[in-house]
Amino acid sequence: MPSSVHIPVRYLLWFAYSLPGFALFSCVGLSIIKDFEKSTRTHCNVFNFLPSISASIGDCEPQRYIWRLCFALDSIPRYLIAYLQLIRLLNRHHIGLPELYPFVQMSNSIIHFLELTFLLLLTYISSNEIKWIHECSFVGFMICSLVHMLLTVLIDYFWPRTIKYLPSDQERSARSKRLKWFIVNIMSFFISLYFYFRHNSACEANIYSMYCLFEYFVVLTNIAYHSVVMDEWDQQGGQIQIFY
Repeated sequence: MPSSVHIPVRYLLWFAYSLPGFALFSCVGLSIIKDFEKSTRTHCNVFNFLPSISASIGDCEPQRYIWRLCFALDSIPRYLIAYLQLIRLLNRHHIGLPELYPFVQMSNSIIHFLELTFLLLLTYISSNEIKWIHECSFVGFMICSLVHMLLTVLIDYFWPRTIKYLPSDQERSARSKRLKWFIVNIMSFFISLYFYFRHNSACEANIYSMYCLFEYFVVLTNIAYHSVVMDEWDQQGGQIQIFY
């Protein structure tokens, strides 16, 4: 007969959202310590004090393998969490426009699944291997990430609820955190673009490092945004049953 194990949801969430942060800090830290010159070198050979994520995980070892291993372990939990979150949202009973709401939420979840898929492509196809796929994956990841965050915030704040429903303190806190992380994320992204194009046009010292710094912020605020679901699920508890 099949056996099963029950995993508390909060453990799955901690694993899924701490692993990408560990990958980022370990790969960038190792690049600074052991591959500083190689990872900070640019086409115009000016001094920089930080490596880009692509340089850290594409040109250096063991950073490449750490990054890929972490995201290999992280991918299934992230897809599973996205699916479970969709089911939870579709089961809301206080939502107005019930004919339209499932379509909007499922469309938003598809965008999130595409975001995770583009992230996997970014992870396993470096700019040194197939540059155009890496670049297209980055563009796809950023577009899907920003659109998914924006749609979620708009639904949280503006989708009509039934007249008798009032948001709980926990719901108000979660949507406030999402809005905050979305704003910081999109600001970090546009600031990083400014430094990226300034570096390419003027080749000033340390400007590429400023792009790299805000690139880190984009990744970390993306993780922080998605991890807000931990606040919601911690309140509800629950376990996942896995058969083997």
